[in-house]
Amino acid sequence: MRFVQLTLCWLALVVAVVAGCERSSAPSPQASGGEGTDTATLAAAALERGDYELAARLYRTALGAAPESLVLHYGLGVSATFLDRRPEAIRELTWVLEHGEPGSSEVRGARRWLLSAGLLRARVAAADAAEGQEQSAAEQTPASANVQGTVTLEGVPQERMQVFLMEYPSRIKYFRLRTDERGTFQFKNVPPGVYKLTERAAGNPLWRIRVDLKAGQNATVDLTDTNSTKVRDDFPDSAQPAEPPRSS
Repeated sequence: MRFVQLTLCWLALVVAVVAGCERSSAPSPQASGGEGTDTATLAAAALERGDYELAARLYRTALGAAPESLVLHYGLGVSATFLDRRPEAIRELTWVLEHGEPGSSEVRGARRWLLSAGLLRARVAAADAAEGQEQSAAEQTPASANVQGTVTLEGVPQERMQVFLMEYPSRIKYFRLRTDERGTFQFKNVPPGVYKLTERAAGNPLWRIRVDLKAGQNATVDLTDTNSTKVRDDFPDSAQPAEPPRSS
C-alpha cells in the first residue's frame, strides 16, 4: 500500500515538473541557442517518455551549465525517485524545497515526496531546534515584547517560510524563525526598539514592514498581499539598486 502511495506521489511530481519545464521552455537572451538549454529540453523530453536514466544524465549535464536552475534540480530529483536513487533524490528535492518560491509547483511536489519518504519531519524538528537556540539569549531580556502574525499569499497560508525580525538600522538584535503549518509565527521576548519584519535577509523581499516595539507590547503584524513591497515598503532605502542595462 505504501509503495502505491509513493508511486502516485512520484507521478504527481512528474506532472508538476513537466508543467514547470513547459513554462520555462522559452530561453533567455543569454541562454538562447546555448548547449545548456538544448540539454535541458532533451532531459525534459526523456523524463516525459519514461527514460529516467537518460533524463538523469542529461539533467546533471545541464546543471553543470546552470547550477542554480530550480527546474533542473527538480527534474533530476524526480528522475532519481524513479531510479530508486534515494540519496540523490533527497539531495535534489531538498535543494528545491530550500531555494524555490513558496507555493510553486516544484516546491509543493518536493515537499510531498519528502513527506511521503518520512524525511521532512526530521528536518523540520532539527531546524526548529536550531532556530530556537537563536532566541535563547533574548529570552533572558526583561521588559521585552512579542510579535506575532500570519503569512499568506493570495489567501494561502505560507507553511515553513522563513521570517526575520531585525533591529533597524544596526541589526545588532536579529531573530529568525519559520512559520508553522498554519502560516503563523511568533517572536517572543524581543527587546523594545525599531525593527524590520521581512521574509528575506538579503535581496528583494516580498515584505519590508517597520515594527516599533515598546516594553511589554504584544504586536500583531500579518504579512499579506495588501502590505507587500508592491503596495507598501517601509524601508525603500534598503532596496537593492537596479541592475544597469546591458549593452546590446
